[in-house]
Amino acid sequence: MEYVVKIKDLKYKYRRSPDWVLKGISLSVRKGEILGIVGPSGAGKTTLCMCLNGIIPHVLRGTMEGEVTVLGMNTLEHTSQELTSKIGIVFQDPETQLFGLTVEEDVSFLPINLGLPPDEVKRRVKWSLSIVGLEGYEDRFPYFLSGGEKQRVAIASVLSGQPEVIILDEPTSELDPIGKDQVFQVINQMARLGRTMIIVEHDTERLAQIADRIIVINDGQIVLEGTPEEVFTEVTLLEKLGVKVPETVKLGYLFDKEKVGWAKKYGYPLSLEEAYERLIKIFAEKKVSKKQYTLEASKQSLERKQEEPIIKVRNLWHVYGEGTPTQTVALKNISLDIYEGEFIAIIGQNGSGKTTLVKHFNKLLTPSNGQVIVYGMDTREVSTAELAKRVGYCFQNPDHQIFSKTVWEEVTFGPKNLGLPEEEVKKRALEALKTVGLEGYEDEDPFSLGKGERQKIAVASVLAMKPDVLIVDEPTTGMDRKASIGMMELIKSLNDAGKTIIIITHDMDIVAQYARRVIVLHQGEILIDGPTNRVFSQPKVLEKTNIKPPQITRLAYKLKEYIRPDILTIEEAHKELVNVLG
Repeated sequence: MEYVVKIKDLKYKYRRSPDWVLKGISLSVRKGEILGIVGPSGAGKTTLCMCLNGIIPHVLRGTMEGEVTVLGMNTLEHTSQELTSKIGIVFQDPETQLFGLTVEEDVSFLPINLGLPPDEVKRRVKWSLSIVGLEGYEDRFPYFLSGGEKQRVAIASVLSGQPEVIILDEPTSELDPIGKDQVFQVINQMARLGRTMIIVEHDTERLAQIADRIIVINDGQIVLEGTPEEVFTEVTLLEKLGVKVPETVKLGYLFDKEKVGWAKKYGYPLSLEEAYERLIKIFAEKKVSKKQYTLEASKQSLERKQEEPIIKVRNLWHVYGEGTPTQTVALKNISLDIYEGEFIAIIGQNGSGKTTLVKHFNKLLTPSNGQVIVYGMDTREVSTAELAKRVGYCFQNPDHQIFSKTVWEEVTFGPKNLGLPEEEVKKRALEALKTVGLEGYEDEDPFSLGKGERQKIAVASVLAMKPDVLIVDEPTTGMDRKASIGMMELIKSLNDAGKTIIIITHDMDIVAQYARRVIVLHQGEILIDGPTNRVFSQPKVLEKTNIKPPQITRLAYKLKEYIRPDILTIEEAHKELVNVLG
């Protein structure tokens, strides 16, 4: 058996860090294997990846012990340039890998530097962009792309080098559901071509379908290793660590916990198809009769005729680069109303106009045509500073928002610029930090903290302004399940306290669990707008905009002759199936 990666008792700690990040990792990876790596944030997953292609120890210097050999090359003895020509890595944050003036420049960089002829370079660029669904983007400026589109460019730029080992660190965190499927198809395809694929990923549903082996890392150590079935059925341990369990597995676990026993009899299903087939067998055994379900009138009625909307959008168009050769129409004739106290999720494929839309609510963008009215103010006629008092906006990447040397400076910046007295500034900052759970972090450098903490700082800096509306763009990107739920519970508590919440996210499980209204955008237009259960019970319509409802909702829809098709959560599905099965 040929091993392309061999790690023996690897330990590592960063400079100025008293603690080891990796604490004796030993691991071998076979040629052509798809290895999935899961674990909570801060467990050491990214550090391990950087040890494989020479970033550690050649670029990020620290204390390293043990041995890492990749494709026969000891990483201590070979330069990072030698290693990166054979071992490609895609980082979680795509902007760390983009530097060209066009997409083509970024994607062609590796094959050009490999000395390939121009025709081969063009072929690889075309192939790589087609794989990630960005044909025709060659001349686009990368920094004008959406977060998900940037991620696809970063993936394509590594694929174009066709390395023998490809490491992907959260490669789908900013992609829409269909885009995630496409990336996992690429991973499968590359493995069939003999490439070795190592993937750090929080999306366990998809990882379970393609990985040959899974390792779970916690506190710098491997705590669990095996096939997807062996690993993901350890539900109690994984949930304790903050690793998301595939929904079909969790459903089987809930049944066995109640001693209903069907999951033990048939095994925990790792996929929607397995769950469907097993439930159909169980329905036949139990002689469950088919029913004709119709969706009841939703309790989440959007009819609010007696209320005045706090945000009114009328015939909104937005065009980037208007009048230039690269003119892009991002929004087309959007009209909608938003009411006080709503919890809204705006979803859609990458580049569908989600972020462009919400940036009109506080005048980060102004309409090319049409009108946006916020609390009775036409956004064309008031300043962004004035609107910021009512509408707070947290960027998709908190690093685009954070700029101060300490957490305290960051959180007090907004209230100070409102001209508030010093005591009021202090009071608001302390309240905001307490709300997000960052008391005691006042003197910390924001950029020394993890992604989850930086996201909380961004939220706190907005909360200190005391806005009535809070917009959070991708609130849980790159977070483990525990951190994601913590962030969303924080946002929910703000909604419960009366704030209007608007989130943009590709995490459909989060939408199902928290949002009461969903607005679906497709190519700059509203495709669907309604209560969450109604929106997610239209999977064929959602396909147009690269959206897949949560796994458990898709399962319920396939079983719509037996159970309600508008189920949103595992708990709902479990309760419904218990009632049906008796």
